[in-house]
Amino acid sequence: MKRILNRLGLLALLGLWLTPVAQADVLDDVRRGTNVRLNAARIHVKGNDYATGYWLLPKAPGSLNLNVPARDFGINSDLVLHLYGSRSGNVLTWTFDDTLPSPYYLGGANSVTRVRGTLKAFARQVRGADDPFCAHSSCPHNVELVLTSGSQVWVDGYTDIIIKVGWTEPVTVRQFVAYAGVPRPRLASVRVLTSTNRCQSPDPTELIGEVTLSSPAPTGGALVELLSVDASVGVLNVRVPEAQRTARFTMRLPSDWSGPTVIQASSGGIRQTLKVAVFKCIVEVFPFKYWQFLPASSIPRFLLNGGALVARLANQESDTLITAKSVAYPLQEVLKADRVEVKGVNGSGDVFGTAYTSKGPSAFRLKSSTVKSGAELWVDGYEALLGNAHGTPLVRWPDDKDTVYLVDEVGPMKHEGLAGLASGRIFFNALGESASTVATSKGARAVRIVRKEQQVLVDEESEVTALNDVGQVLGTVRGSDKKLRPFRWSSKEGVQWLPLPEGFVSGKAVSLNTSGWAVGTATSEDGKTQAAFISTPDGKKSVPLSQVAPEELTKAGYRFVEALAVSDDFEVLVRAIDGQGQTVHLVLRP
Repeated sequence: MKRILNRLGLLALLGLWLTPVAQADVLDDVRRGTNVRLNAARIHVKGNDYATGYWLLPKAPGSLNLNVPARDFGINSDLVLHLYGSRSGNVLTWTFDDTLPSPYYLGGANSVTRVRGTLKAFARQVRGADDPFCAHSSCPHNVELVLTSGSQVWVDGYTDIIIKVGWTEPVTVRQFVAYAGVPRPRLASVRVLTSTNRCQSPDPTELIGEVTLSSPAPTGGALVELLSVDASVGVLNVRVPEAQRTARFTMRLPSDWSGPTVIQASSGGIRQTLKVAVFKCIVEVFPFKYWQFLPASSIPRFLLNGGALVARLANQESDTLITAKSVAYPLQEVLKADRVEVKGVNGSGDVFGTAYTSKGPSAFRLKSSTVKSGAELWVDGYEALLGNAHGTPLVRWPDDKDTVYLVDEVGPMKHEGLAGLASGRIFFNALGESASTVATSKGARAVRIVRKEQQVLVDEESEVTALNDVGQVLGTVRGSDKKLRPFRWSSKEGVQWLPLPEGFVSGKAVSLNTSGWAVGTATSEDGKTQAAFISTPDGKKSVPLSQVAPEELTKAGYRFVEALAVSDDFEVLVRAIDGQGQTVHLVLRP
């Protein structure tokens, strides 16, 4: 389901606080449901008690009406009460007036001929992750119905002693508790979205996970309970929003953690486990064995984990998503827009961009693995800047291109720490940190931003080119000799200067994965030779990609002249010159 947000989001939330809409909505689930489950019901009439418990009553979907056989209450009669339902706020009212097929004998010469009255039940949402069962089927359980004031029931009958004397007696409803609505959706799966191909970090970091339900969550959402066997890994329960099937959660990893732990997830009576660990840190240069060519004349823009990428195809003004199996999805067709411009991707497989239609721009987020389903998030009137691994976008308003807005569940709100940076290139990670190139009185500077605080990383002319989800920043310094020098910054090591491949004197690093591997392009002294390179996480070695590329390509005369991106799965997007001198783009895989 696509969520649509706009500038009225805060006002809408206030409206929800001030009106009973959210409470009344639980009765929508009662209407949708196909059963009402009586937990306990007990009545007293003319000296007799009748009771029932844990009884499942069928109900037609799309209706609040209910048919209750008298035999369900232990009454030996063919009477079926026809309860006609209506709603007002969070109160469900049933009215009924039924004549018995034949008089029902109560004893003492008394018989009942008619039952009539009104039952008023207060409806409230039931939270939790359990899932009761009724006769081997899932029970309605997300709405509790408890009798409230205004309920009145009477029975009409007669006493037969020589002559029949009619009477009307009130019925005392001593107990009535029922559950209705829809069954709790069952937990279908739990998985890690972000790559675990990363080195241990000296700082606390995060992994992003996702839970999926078997069916959309009911009114108020569905709770999924989460627990980590390793108590040092922080994880909290997550609520799947109403009408949606998925929700993301954060696993907070302590410093130097590699695992493993087991995440236990449960909802709807189903429990699943997920083993989580950080893979062994890869620090040695490795060979690439596989490759994927991009369509001819395409301009690659972003690389996702798993090998999918975003590109601008020849003669197109809109971006296309190309899967790892080379299936192309023109995004203007997927989103039914005139033009789509992708602005960023994240480690969870999300694509962030702006769709332009006759109504104006709209920022969006879609999941690359389910691209045909369209956008998961749609922010009308805004242009996208990028987003982080939590799926949180940064956007800007077209008429105010200096202000950056962070989009949460309510809608866009100003990000004070990024004020004035909306027109430049911003990086935003899962830890909530940002990085950008900021103009100062001394010139351009690479800056790390945490909340509202800006930290200049190198006090020379510099720019930021990447920020990963463990807090490392990649950048390039332009020296006084105009030569470029790549660096990587971390909170523990500070600035590390990345070496260039032998024979090269200038270079720019452009992409950094969560393991700390960086890729870039180096230039020779005379400026006539360029080579794509990859740098190890320890910052001690940079190797031309031609030395580790698939042997079949190097034998065919391919020269790898520019590195464009590296994924957390160690895939590298490059520009190369083939044996005939033609420019091609391809993805290299280990």
